Amino acid sequence: MDNDVISVAETIGIPIGKLYMLSNNYRPRKKNRYSQYVNYHTFVIHHGRGHKNRILHIPNDLLKHVQRRILDRYLYQLEVSKCSTAYCKGRSLLDNSYPHVGKECVLKLDISHFFDSIDDDMVYIVMKRIGLSVPATTLLTHLCTYNGNLPQGAPTSPYIANLVMKRFDEKLHKWCDERGITYTRYCDDMTFSGQKADLTRANVVGKVRSMLHRMSLTLNDKKTVFISSSQQQRVTGVVVNEKPSLSREQHRALRQEVYYCKKYGVIDSLKHQKLDITPDKYLKSLLGRISFTLQIEPDNREMKEYFEDIKGLMNN
Repeated sequence: MDNDVISVAETIGIPIGKLYMLSNNYRPRKKNRYSQYVNYHTFVIHHGRGHKNRILHIPNDLLKHVQRRILDRYLYQLEVSKCSTAYCKGRSLLDNSYPHVGKECVLKLDISHFFDSIDDDMVYIVMKRIGLSVPATTLLTHLCTYNGNLPQGAPTSPYIANLVMKRFDEKLHKWCDERGITYTRYCDDMTFSGQKADLTRANVVGKVRSMLHRMSLTLNDKKTVFISSSQQQRVTGVVVNEKPSLSREQHRALRQEVYYCKKYGVIDSLKHQKLDITPDKYLKSLLGRISFTLQIEPDNREMKEYFEDIKGLMNN
């Protein structure tokens, strides 16, 4: 037995046989016969008419535990690009939006079918950076992929995707920096900002399309957006025209929800909004959205008051 495979099993705390069972989709049933072993179940998120459904592949509890161990013990030891702001400890939506504050123009691009387009060969190259033997590297790759691709729904997938994109991010950042353009990436959302003349002259879309093509990735042209400073410039949900903030519509919605809760009570407020959710879950969700607003706008007195109001309702 390979020493590194033994080391992986000891580090994760799961017997080798179980790891190999979890690394494929089949298990022995009787001698010379196999039955399907369900390591993942599929969950479909419906986005409504006119929008494509989002398909998640969720690992079972044991595999999810193993993947979290792989993430903590191995993957977090590998650095991602500074341009990558999603799913990284200490980084947030604010880190993705803040570099684009006050720019003349903002260009937003989207990578099509991001997770589905990252195959097991790409993941294997990432796992090689850990420095283990071929059998151990192959085992880790199979534990973090499903049907040859990166499963959207596994805890390891977002960070692996960032590691796959590391060289791309660094090369694109250098190219943009030489042309006076700011670049950040939040998962499959890429944002560029700067002077309109610089963005136009550089042909950013063409450059990105070419670089992605070399990785067998493509742009989702339907989501390409060019926004001037005369319009509301939103980067991953944050308005960046003058300073990081949420939109007026988002503020208005929160203000209205807090008002209804205080005036009519939580239960009647839910009836009024026709929401099928328990009061406890609703208040937690509302408090979370207010907390997010305060992360973006830490000096917002109104939101600080709302935060205390909702906390008070939760304690009643």
